[in-house]
Amino acid sequence: MSDRLRSNGVRRVVAAAVLAGFLPMTTAGCFGTFQLTRKVYGFNKEVSPDKWVRWLTFLVMTIIPVYGFATLFDALFANSVEFWTGKNPVVADLGTEKVVFGPDGEVGRFTMLAPGRADLQIIDGAGRLTALELVREESSIAAYDSTGRLVLRVGDEDGRPAVLAGATK
Repeated sequence: MSDRLRSNGVRRVVAAAVLAGFLPMTTAGCFGTFQLTRKVYGFNKEVSPDKWVRWLTFLVMTIIPVYGFATLFDALFANSVEFWTGKNPVVADLGTEKVVFGPDGEVGRFTMLAPGRADLQIIDGAGRLTALELVREESSIAAYDSTGRLVLRVGDEDGRPAVLAGATK
């Protein structure tokens, strides 16, 4: 297989992984998941193994009203963002792996490293591994190989995802 054909396959998998990782997933219900309220509850649950300390903490957070503010924030802001974009702004996907399959048997493993940075490992149809780091830029997403060389830049062109730049040699 020529390097040009293999490069096109890698580009397709990179573009698919970028879209899968950064575009809305539309998994939220119509009223949202109340993630901040759940985080407050999780904090309260982990504050102590003693049920009386947890109960006292719950009372304090109810009187102050931490639970009330968290629920109000979720209802008015976070759940609305989740409804329209499919992504709750309270939830961090760091460390979560997503798997994408390419048209020619490629497999891409996508892991969020930090906000705007992700690791992508691609195994092509012949079993060869390509490791890339995806970096969100101002108006595009760039893919760099393990040496830091630009492999691909994907962005928006006339309202559609497009390859903006390839590798520089």
